[in-house]
Amino acid sequence: MFYKAQIIFTVCLLLNIMSLKVVAQTGSSDPVSYTIEAPETVKAGDKFTISVVFNIKPGWFLYAPIEKNTVLGKIPTEVTFKVPEDIKKLGEMELLDETLFFDTYRGDGISMFQKFQVDKSVFSGKYIIKANVVYQTCNEDICYPPVRKKIDLVIVVVN
Repeated sequence: MFYKAQIIFTVCLLLNIMSLKVVAQTGSSDPVSYTIEAPETVKAGDKFTISVVFNIKPGWFLYAPIEKNTVLGKIPTEVTFKVPEDIKKLGEMELLDETLFFDTYRGDGISMFQKFQVDKSVFSGKYIIKANVVYQTCNEDICYPPVRKKIDLVIVVVN
């Protein structure tokens, strides 16, 4: 799955498709798939958002990142980012509509967002944001081993 995400991501960059988004995604054979979208180009000093959207097949779920799940030894869904010095995270990862979920995520379109800002004095060039995605897929009978994926997102900063 990670290999497929790298191929899709690399092909999009190499072909320099006229898209506004860089996309990494998982395969379709798992009960859970996700996409990560980031702008391909950002101006120095601008703010931008990276979104992560999970789609979960019926009957399956992911654990929400709440203390109850952690205490019970469940692996919470977590997306974190390591950013270069000239790009700052703004706040924490946000869930699109937290009122729809309590201790699990179910269904399609589970959207999370992280905001960033590029420093005004940054040099033009390519910057890598390292995404780390962790989740455990379960149904009422079994839980699969945790999934831990690292994905590099390339952001081109222009002045």
